[in-house]
Amino acid sequence: MSSNISVIGAGSWGSALAQVAASHGDVSLWARSPELAEQINALRVNEKYLAGIELSSHIIATSDLKTAMQRDILLIVTPAQAMRQVLSDMLPFIRNNHKLVLCSKGIELNTGMLMSDIAKEILPKTPIAVLTGPNFAHEIAIGKPAATTLACTDAEIAKILQKAIASTNFRPYISNDIIGAQLAGALKNIIAIACGIAHGMDMGESARASLVTRGLAEIARLGVAMGARSDTFLGLCGVGDMMLTCSSQKSRNFSLGYELGQGNTLKEIMNARQNVTEGVHTAKAAIKLANKYRVEMPINMAVNKCLNEGLSPKDAVKEMLTRPLGYENI
Repeated sequence: MSSNISVIGAGSWGSALAQVAASHGDVSLWARSPELAEQINALRVNEKYLAGIELSSHIIATSDLKTAMQRDILLIVTPAQAMRQVLSDMLPFIRNNHKLVLCSKGIELNTGMLMSDIAKEILPKTPIAVLTGPNFAHEIAIGKPAATTLACTDAEIAKILQKAIASTNFRPYISNDIIGAQLAGALKNIIAIACGIAHGMDMGESARASLVTRGLAEIARLGVAMGARSDTFLGLCGVGDMMLTCSSQKSRNFSLGYELGQGNTLKEIMNARQNVTEGVHTAKAAIKLANKYRVEMPINMAVNKCLNEGLSPKDAVKEMLTRPLGYENI
């Protein structure tokens, strides 16, 4: 039995999604590193990115991209800043019946483009969907129940993908708002860093709740300006993902913010990590979008200054608290 799914990217989230797909049968998992592919096949573990979890025998890892693309549904789970290169590498092997599901949360730094925009540019004839929601890779990989958003503008393809991806404990809910789903998934990482900073500085739960709420308002403002629906940000990919990543040390972005709040430098934090923390890249890209669409995003701006302009968390908090008072619905 085969799941008809290939997962492109063998990091923590890619391995977890392969584990989900393996409940339907054999699934291909592409790893850039031949050594990692060999480890997964021989030992049934991904020690570098998903340590301590036994992977299904139905996961067939490979470092050959052409081999991985023999299946029809391709889950693209590479770091957002590597999306363009990976899709370009895939171009020679794309078939008419391929369907792409973009599972990376981020905005391309150099261009400010969403992942779907990059995919449409490189693979204009290939149907595209987006998978994003409140999901920790480790929990999904061991079969804990969760729901997620599957955004696709083609209703028939959305239903095909939903059926293919869903498992007993993993429930994708369909949306047709690809722009909103991507912005929610990408920008909540910046708010999670802000919440982590607040926690690291022992500012209290009230401060964190305020950051989550006002942060969501910022994201929705930008989303609506870019053509998204406002109600998308109240769904799994919006409020749901914010609740998860803005309150847990399991979140790479929250934990990075916490360490910043504790006085560690960004360089020290990043040097100690193997997994990509997308919020660091997204913060700068988000400011470019905010300026382009003339949307005010003070929390995003403050986080970006901490990450990329040398502002201390203490001074960033001072800037935030001395802003003019305003109205809640703006």
